[in-house]
Amino acid sequence: MEAHHHLWDESAAYRLLNGREKSENTEFFKGIFGRKKQVIVDLGCGPGFYAEKLQPFASRLYCIDSSRAMISVARKTVHGKNVKFLEEDSSSISMPDSSAEVVFMANSFHDMDREKTAREVIRILKPEGCIIIVDWRKGPGKRGKRHGGPPESLRMSEDEYLAWFPGFKVKRRFEHGHDHFGLIISR
Repeated sequence: MEAHHHLWDESAAYRLLNGREKSENTEFFKGIFGRKKQVIVDLGCGPGFYAEKLQPFASRLYCIDSSRAMISVARKTVHGKNVKFLEEDSSSISMPDSSAEVVFMANSFHDMDREKTAREVIRILKPEGCIIIVDWRKGPGKRGKRHGGPPESLRMSEDEYLAWFPGFKVKRRFEHGHDHFGLIISR
């Protein structure tokens, strides 16, 4: 697998937060989550951009990232008694089996050990749980240009995600800006 990892410091993590509201629509959460609060895992949470939006819908929100700098910024971004930060690798998550109702991954699976991470996600997800994916579109995007993101060789299609999570089916697709797609999969 081609490497796309970055060496992050806190200033780089803060830069990653800025300007994302313009290109990554987070309003879709309102239509996904009902009134019942759920145990949500933000896997590869980065500086907490999405975690901040997920927190109101969570009975417990686990923000997981292997980068100390990202976790440090996420701690400053996301607040609440229902938030727990875990600085650990996605291939070895310290949560118990079948403990999460939702696993959320945004722009991150391509940087993870996909085989081990997929196994861990399936392990921690409750049988009736779902995976919410936000990721970069393959190709130039909806406006005909590419605006950042990983190299084309690392971008994944809907079918490629389903191959990593056998037995899962598309529950819902959603629009997520010009450069990203959104997908909810479950068993």
